[in-house]
Amino acid sequence: MGEHSVFQGIISGEAGGWALPVRAGLRALEFVYAAGVARRNARYDRRGPTVLLPVPVVSVGNLTVGGTGKTPFVIEVVRRLERMGLSPAVVSRGYKSVPGQPNDEELLIRKRCPGVVYVADPDRASAATIAHERYGADVIVLDDGFQHRRLARTVDIVLVDATCAFGYEHLLPRGLLREPPEALRRAQAIVLTRTDQAAPAEGVRIAARLRRLAPDATYLECKHAVTSIERLDGTAIDESLDGRRAVVFAGIGRPGAFLTTVRSLGVDVVGRRWWPDHHPYRRGDIDLLLSADRFPAHDWLLTTEKDAVKLAALGGLNHAPIAVVKASIEFLGDGADLLDRLLQRRFS
Repeated sequence: MGEHSVFQGIISGEAGGWALPVRAGLRALEFVYAAGVARRNARYDRRGPTVLLPVPVVSVGNLTVGGTGKTPFVIEVVRRLERMGLSPAVVSRGYKSVPGQPNDEELLIRKRCPGVVYVADPDRASAATIAHERYGADVIVLDDGFQHRRLARTVDIVLVDATCAFGYEHLLPRGLLREPPEALRRAQAIVLTRTDQAAPAEGVRIAARLRRLAPDATYLECKHAVTSIERLDGTAIDESLDGRRAVVFAGIGRPGAFLTTVRSLGVDVVGRRWWPDHHPYRRGDIDLLLSADRFPAHDWLLTTEKDAVKLAALGGLNHAPIAVVKASIEFLGDGADLLDRLLQRRFS
């Protein structure tokens, strides 16, 4: 099943005939989930949000579960708001965080945006109020907020991953959609991410469908461009990875996309180890990766920056042959200007 989990192999159809009854059961559960989503959306469509803050709110969200490149995009939005002279705060529910400790998204956002206010709480309306009243934020960036309709927002930005745009065309748990694609009509901006990892014809097809679903939304395209390769301590690795043999590992929502990025550098991938999204690394995990007989001979262990911020807490790994592939958002065409204009128009 390649880079899919067993679950994704089942819902994508890659799994064999044994998965047919499993898909049938998931389809039945999908009807229950869809009914709940429809009732909830109908209620908010009729009544609107129940919490309105005195400051603008920018929501960055997904239509599907799994990685769409949301964290790098949140970082991009925060930096652009700061350049506009604003004091943004990031608000999230703190998904899969240990009580009292930041999760990997918070660690990475704080690292890439030093000094940014970050408030994590399952009650995101309360967290946003705290960010404004206690910390003086004059704009809230709501991380993973498209389905959080209780809090009113000024701008809804929805990311769609070109490698799995519509979640296998099914709602959870039969597919990866959180709500039907028609929900995109609520968005003010739609961003097609990882466009470089989809076939050109497929990208054109996805773009046309997105424009039909949300004709009034600003449409942007971007890719995740590698900006540097570093050791865990931040030391740059100046040598080219072209032709080098590597083992890749990560605990992210879309590991296949990371693998494609690594291979685009000319790396010969000789092994891989995927953990579930937000995996809490333990020293034993890394010891297994470093075992001499675990994988074929290789030069590096490669991972993502999101994973690396958690590895730093383990200590003692700065001299291990672990390299971090750092990537940032790179807009196609006039996407960067369109995003700036969208934000400036809303906040001017």
